[in-house]
Amino acid sequence: MSDVLLTYGWVRSSYSALRNLSKNDISVTVSDSTDLGMCQFSRLSSGFEKYTSHYQDEDKFVSDILKICSDHKIKLIFPSHNETEIIARHRDKFDSSLVALIPDEAQCRIFNNKSDSYDLAADLGVPVAERIHYSDPSKITEILNDAGLVKTVIKLLTGNSGKGVFYGDNPRHTQSIVETLIDQYGLDESRFPQVERYVEGDGYGCSVLYWRGEHIAQFTHKRLRDKIETGGTSTFREASVHKGIENATKKIFDAVGWNGLAMCEFKVCPKTGQFWFIEVNPRMWGSISLAIESGVEFPYLAWLCASNSPAAAIKYHSDSKIASNWTARWLLGDIFLVLGHLSKLNFKAVRDILVEGKANSIDDFFWDDPFVFFGEILAYLKTAIINRSINASEKGMIG
Repeated sequence: MSDVLLTYGWVRSSYSALRNLSKNDISVTVSDSTDLGMCQFSRLSSGFEKYTSHYQDEDKFVSDILKICSDHKIKLIFPSHNETEIIARHRDKFDSSLVALIPDEAQCRIFNNKSDSYDLAADLGVPVAERIHYSDPSKITEILNDAGLVKTVIKLLTGNSGKGVFYGDNPRHTQSIVETLIDQYGLDESRFPQVERYVEGDGYGCSVLYWRGEHIAQFTHKRLRDKIETGGTSTFREASVHKGIENATKKIFDAVGWNGLAMCEFKVCPKTGQFWFIEVNPRMWGSISLAIESGVEFPYLAWLCASNSPAAAIKYHSDSKIASNWTARWLLGDIFLVLGHLSKLNFKAVRDILVEGKANSIDDFFWDDPFVFFGEILAYLKTAIINRSINASEKGMIG
């Protein structure tokens, strides 16, 4: 018997939730479609169950989750990744208490579509980067030239962790990328890639917990280093404050009556302070350990909302001591960066990573639970061997 079923257990975000819930004496059964991963190798879980990937068979995934919940007498499902929207789509098959943390499917659908989320932000008066609208991809070069746009960001409407995001150096390059993506993914006009003006700035995230439309807690961080130069997953970040993006984030989630965990991403110009909405991750986010270690215990707050009341979560959060200027590092991510720079003989970049700022906490290595790091390494090795990439995606994950 377990209190919580945690899905997609191989990643850092899931392990951070497992660690936080376990610290508060909540028993957690871990689940995933693979045997290798961080939570799978942790001594903190109450057990592991394997399910069918929803990318392979959505109905079987749902039936597997239902069986696991029944077998372990689960009280709350705690999703970690894109399975959140799948469970939301089938919520009528679950007891309402099990899916209390799951957003409505319509909410997930908005934020899992970059065009729809941009439309929502723009309609609410939240600044967004200039977009170009096109129905004929062969006209993109002409449209960009007419608009005076040179560098662009091209986004598939569905994607995460930097997957499905590309950069155009000039109008013709942008058109070439768009045409290639349309052909590669067989996209019709309703799914054409989004093309935006490239904006310079620092990456920020504002993370939230809402309970049935009520704001419970939030946390802001600034990205200091990314696994990919152009963005995606951060390997080094710090706690921060930015009233502009915090107000914008609240406006967005208030507007849809959000439920559950999510993070809103922005670019902020360090010179002018101007900011632009980038996207929403309608689920747990990779850097959630920074928030938890800083004192904003999102997983436990969510559990309190479900098991007690939103008022109990708000009181616990208000009584918590929040550390300012806390920094956190994704150790394996930085190792990937170091190896990449070494392969290019870029020793200065290696030195900068090794000496730049000591982190207050590490996402993925703990002396009291050391095997989780090896589980993470094995998971990435398996992905690299099968897909020849450490940032590969399953069919259906992007497009």
